[in-house]
Amino acid sequence: MMNANVSYSEFFGFRHHPFSDTWTIKTRFVSENEMMLEKKCASLLSCGKSFAVTGPSGSGKSTFVQNMVSGLDHHSYLPVHIHYGGLKRSGVIRAIAETMGIDSACRGVPLLVKLQKHIIETASQAKPLYTVFVIDDAQLMERESLMDLCSLMSSPQKKVSASLFLIGDEMLSRTLRLNVMTPIRSRMTFVFPMEPMNEKESRAFIAFRLEASGAPANLFDRETVDLVCAHCRGNRRLIMNMCTMLLEEAFARNEKTIGPQLFFDLGIFDLTE
Repeated sequence: MMNANVSYSEFFGFRHHPFSDTWTIKTRFVSENEMMLEKKCASLLSCGKSFAVTGPSGSGKSTFVQNMVSGLDHHSYLPVHIHYGGLKRSGVIRAIAETMGIDSACRGVPLLVKLQKHIIETASQAKPLYTVFVIDDAQLMERESLMDLCSLMSSPQKKVSASLFLIGDEMLSRTLRLNVMTPIRSRMTFVFPMEPMNEKESRAFIAFRLEASGAPANLFDRETVDLVCAHCRGNRRLIMNMCTMLLEEAFARNEKTIGPQLFFDLGIFDLTE
């Protein structure tokens, strides 16, 4: 049995848990698909276009969005990032107003109208800023909320003053295809699928996490890495969860290298069902 006084870091020899979400890696792992997608999205935003990115949980959407938003030139763009699209209609508008520094408790002028005016003024000032609405979990948004966002995207003169960037799971893609969603879909230049990593990239992702955390490169032996990558099929969250459980079991067994037998003994396959 392990000595209860020995920490994970001391036992395995790393600075941080390599698959923990409680610390931030300064640089992130980027797959080939993500690099191409980032270029396409940045190009569309520079043309004043709107689009959506969809994919299953764990496909890397959140990390992709964070990188896109942080990479925008803040001298040219004003990103308005709403992290949860499941808010009620009034909640979405209030969240946008508060993010933009507008008093959401205003009386008299409707908040939506006040937002429209503010966005047009922001795009027309001496050093204009182009507003980009970024909505996570957009599959949860009410149609009326999406219509409100569409109304904020252009001025009365039909000049585009904002773009809409929707992020969601596969339900978002299916929802946008409904006839009732035609007014929203018609404003989307494209709906990009978030492709999973291939096995080579999955192996590189694990190596990247180990190196960033200061962990030994051979903490997972090659066969175990291959098993994890083949079973997770490029899903980052599954890889993170699976590797975390393997480390938990290795720590309990006093094993400093994660081998294939540990993988099979743990019944790891049930984690992805």
